[in-house]
Amino acid sequence: MKVTLIIIQALLSISLLAQSNSGPIVAQDKVQYCNLTVKIEGVKSDQGTMMVALYNTHEAWLSKAYMGKSSLIEEGKATVTFENLPLGTYGVSTYQDENNNEKLDTGLFGIPKEPYASSRGAKAIFGPPKWKDAKFDLNSESQVELIKY
Repeated sequence: MKVTLIIIQALLSISLLAQSNSGPIVAQDKVQYCNLTVKIEGVKSDQGTMMVALYNTHEAWLSKAYMGKSSLIEEGKATVTFENLPLGTYGVSTYQDENNNEKLDTGLFGIPKEPYASSRGAKAIFGPPKWKDAKFDLNSESQVELIKY
């Protein structure tokens, strides 16, 4: 009888210990990085190259890109993919480098001469597009941001 009680107590202890150590079930492959595909549509001509800059902070917005890529323009469309980005908040700024000089040409008062656009349709109103209007969250394994010219 005494041996039976010890065995039952040991089994009960092992069972309770196993339950307490298991904790909540958490997926081992929780997403920490993302691939962001930027699709650009509505470009009026295929002339030049589409320049795409990715920003990851308000302070860096339109001054210091986190990453940059370029793409040919075909039938008014261009696509670039940024791979293995940490999840977080980002903004995208693009311009059509019509003369392939790798800079956004500007005129009087710094107004761009070449077509440009930003994520989330952020508009330039009395100055450049605002971070608060262009930012978006990356929170999945793969995400697409559509920018329309």
